[in-house]
Amino acid sequence: MNETPLSERVQEIRDLVALLTPISDMALLLGVHERTLRDELDDLSSPVSQAYREAKAQVALKLRTRDIELAEAGSTTAAENVSSYYRQMLRDE
Repeated sequence: MNETPLSERVQEIRDLVALLTPISDMALLLGVHERTLRDELDDLSSPVSQAYREAKAQVALKLRTRDIELAEAGSTTAAENVSSYYRQMLRDE
């Protein structure tokens, strides 16, 4: 397994999140035990967790933006997705 602490690999983690990499695959690609990565991600004060969650939010924002554009262009599937995003936003208030 890789000896470099995860806290020094934040950019790698961001890059993997941007590519929609599942945590199990991410651990393999980073050369760390999956449980180690999951424990780090569970610690909300950890720089690794913060980077992961921020990168995930950025990816979600890009996907929502694209769905809104497609919905405005007439895509019914995108419109359904946008409605779902809106309901999720309301639930999160």
